[in-house]
Amino acid sequence: MLLITSACGSVGRQIVPYLAKHGVDIRAVDINPKVADYKSQGVKETMVIDATKADQMEKAMTGVDQVVYIPTLFSFQEYVMGKIAIDAAIKEGVKQFIDISVLFPNLDTKLHHMMKKKVEHYLLYRGFESHMLWTVLQPSGYNHDVFLNQFYKLGKFPNYTPLDKRMSWFDALDEADIILKVMARPEYFDKGVYQLCNEKLNSYEVADMMTEVTGKKITAEYVDEDHLADYFPQYFHGGDSYSYEASFV
Repeated sequence: MLLITSACGSVGRQIVPYLAKHGVDIRAVDINPKVADYKSQGVKETMVIDATKADQMEKAMTGVDQVVYIPTLFSFQEYVMGKIAIDAAIKEGVKQFIDISVLFPNLDTKLHHMMKKKVEHYLLYRGFESHMLWTVLQPSGYNHDVFLNQFYKLGKFPNYTPLDKRMSWFDALDEADIILKVMARPEYFDKGVYQLCNEKLNSYEVADMMTEVTGKKITAEYVDEDHLADYFPQYFHGGDSYSYEASFV
C-alpha cells in the first residue's frame, strides 16, 4: 500500500486521484476531513491526522510499503513534520520513502525551501542508517502556482521576478507519472535526487497562455517582494505560518 501525505493540498489533490486511476492502493492522509471524499474516487483508505503528532503519523504508516511524502504548504514546522514522517516510516518498516522537495533547495534562501533542504539531509542520514530505500524528487515551479481565478478577476499576473526571465513550469500529473516509475523500481532509484523540469516560459508567455485559455486579457505585471503580499493575502496574512510565527519573535 502507498501512503500519500497532504492529500488535500494543491499537489495532492491532483496526484491522489491520478494514481488511484492507475491501480495503486492508496492510503490518503490529511488534517482536512474532506480527505474522506477520496473514497469515491477509488482511494482504498483515508485518515485524518495531525502530521505534527508522532503517534498519529506512526499509525498512518502501519502496514504501508511505500510513502509519497508531500510536505504541508508554508509551515514553519515543516522540518519537524518531515523528521516525524521519516522516523515513523522507519519504525513501521516502510520499504520506500519518496520525498517531494523543491528544485535546488540548497541554493535557495526562502524559508520553506530551506526547510525542505533540512528534510532532505535528514532523510539521507536516516535512510543510510536504517537501509530504508529513499528517493528525492525536486520539481521546479508547479503550474498550480498560477492562481487562474484570482488573476482572471484582476486581469493581471503579478510576479516578483523579472518578467522576461524564463523559468521552468512543471505539471503535477507529470510528477505523478514519475512517481509511478520510481515506485516500480525502488532499488534502481534508491538514494537518487532528481530534478524535475519542463518547458521554460517567462511571465509574458504565461500571461498570454492565460489570456488564450480564459478569453480575457491578462497582462504580466512586476511587483516587488515587499508588495507581493497584497496579491496573495491567503499566504501572507494568516495562511503562511512563517509570517504568523515571526509576529511573536
